[in-house]
Amino acid sequence: MMIDEGEADWKVITIDADDKWAPFVNDIDDVEKEMPGMLDAIREWYRTYKIPDGKPPNTFGLGERFMDKTYAKSIVDECHHAWKELISGEKHRKIDGEDEEVKKLVRKLSRNSLFELAPDLDVHPEAHPEDFEDGALEF
Repeated sequence: MMIDEGEADWKVITIDADDKWAPFVNDIDDVEKEMPGMLDAIREWYRTYKIPDGKPPNTFGLGERFMDKTYAKSIVDECHHAWKELISGEKHRKIDGEDEEVKKLVRKLSRNSLFELAPDLDVHPEAHPEDFEDGALEF
């Protein structure tokens, strides 16, 4: 896990199924075995890539270890669950007891604000008309 400007910034190391190394690389330990030094090079790239922009080097949690695919999948699942709650409005319904600043942040990240962030998006309201009725996405 990379820590970028004080916040967790998960990175997932993947390989294209058509890559010549794909048959030999099924989990993170295989990368070091098959391509010695590759993980160190990846870590150093992520550590230093923002330095030319005048930013400090990134740091890493988890003892700078790369985690296996089971761990990575659990993080992806957790993030997907959080995203679904945010987009569906469920997260907003769960924060009734929070202060106004927290509510404002959740509203900013909610589904209706995603359309504001991408004004040229071809929305296709016919696909899910209930989402585009007056006020349907308002919180």
